[in-house]
Order: sequence, then C-alpha cells, then structure tokens
Amino acid sequence: MYGDFQRIPYPTHKSPMDGDTAHRDLDWVYASQTDRIYVLRVGEFGVTRQQKLDVLQTVFWPALARWVISRQLILPGGTILGGWWRADMQGMMDWYRECLHMTARWEDAIIAHTDGIWRTALETSPWRDWPEFFLLLNEPVRDANGQAVRDAQGRIVYQKRDPTTDGMEDAFLDVWEAVANSRPLADFVDNRTSKDGNLLASRTRTTTDFAQSIPAIKPAITLSPHLVSIHPNEEDGHIQSVKSIKEENTYAEH
Repeated sequence: MYGDFQRIPYPTHKSPMDGDTAHRDLDWVYASQTDRIYVLRVGEFGVTRQQKLDVLQTVFWPALARWVISRQLILPGGTILGGWWRADMQGMMDWYRECLHMTARWEDAIIAHTDGIWRTALETSPWRDWPEFFLLLNEPVRDANGQAVRDAQGRIVYQKRDPTTDGMEDAFLDVWEAVANSRPLADFVDNRTSKDGNLLASRTRTTTDFAQSIPAIKPAITLSPHLVSIHPNEEDGHIQSVKSIKEENTYAEH
C-alpha cells in the first residue's frame, strides 16, 4: 500500500499549514497519507518513533520555516515584522499528534491539551536549544523543606519538568510566541535530529554571529499554572546545573 511508486511527494515549496491558520494544508495531508513512516504506528513493519520525528523535523519544519521567513520583513534596526505566529506552532503540534497516533485537538481538546506533545515538538524544532525554554523543560530539585538542592560546587540541581502538567502547553506557547521572532533561526542545513527528550545534546548552530546573539542570562519562568512572568533568575543570575531524572549527568552552565 505504501510502496515508493505510490508515494505523493511532500509539497515542500509551500507551508504544511493553510496560510496563516493552524489548519493543515490539504496537499500535505494527501502526501502524508502515502508516507508509510508517517502513517504506520510505531513498531509496525519496523517503523520507529525516531523515524517519525525525523520526518517532522527534516521535512515539515524546513518547509514551514522557508514559508514563514519569506513573509518576514526585517527593518534596518533589526526589528522583525511578521514571521512566526501562534497558529504555526499549534498547527505543527497537530501534525505531531497525528503522526504519533495521539488524540487530536478536535477529538478531545482536554486530553490533547495535557498530552505533553509541546515538548516533543520543541525538541525537534529550530528552537530546540534556545535558552529561553530551559525552565519550561526543567525545574529545580527541592528538598523536604522546599529549598532548591545544590551540588558540591553550590550549583542548583535541575530535573526534567513533567510536560503533561495542566497549563504547561499554554505556558510554552506564551514563551514561544514571545521569542520566536526575536532573532534569526539556527542554520539546520545538516538536518540533524535531536533525540526525543535530549534537548541539551542538540547543537546545530553554525554561525558565530548567531551563537553570540544568545543571551548569557537564562530566564526564570514562573508558572501558576500558566506563565506569569519571565525575569533573570533572582537567586543566582543564571542557570547553573541540570540533572536528568533518568540520567545522573549534571550539566554546568558557567
């Protein structure tokens, strides 16, 4: 059924979404239904989750990025007009849900709203290593008294935050919408895919100017349960260390 001779090529010359909406483009819908990697479930005929994420990252995101960049207007002072809108990310999360056989927003909005797909979409998107998202993805480890745990060097230890917590998707969209147009996207010409759940392992920027544009001070994010404010970390001014729940690796940010 999904032989190469029956494949409809993805129309990568245009956006996977219908214009400026979160609705999926019909030509992309037709093409996706002839792609065995996209259509089959994980485990069927050798299809893996990583293969599905590769398709979304190396086919869908670049096509959307090209279309969005084409509608941007960069003023002489560097201000970007137009560009990314909230509907772009919402539409991409719908593609992820369908590809991974998750509940769609139009089937059950409550379930979809707390499925945590925003994290997977972020970690395989052009923004996957932007520091603004660090405290959406991680949270300080707390002791019995509610105090942040520090390592032997006095650095705060972080663990992965539960992406399915109520309000996290809205918080992510708020932050993403605020920063998506703040600076040029990373050059992802090599199409390397960040392994699902390993954001910090992905480093795809290749230009010095872009790397220098990343702010040295990471934002601290207050969720209650939605995003309330973004400000420099009041306790120590920057992110100091990260601890994965599943891995005992600690990453120091100096």
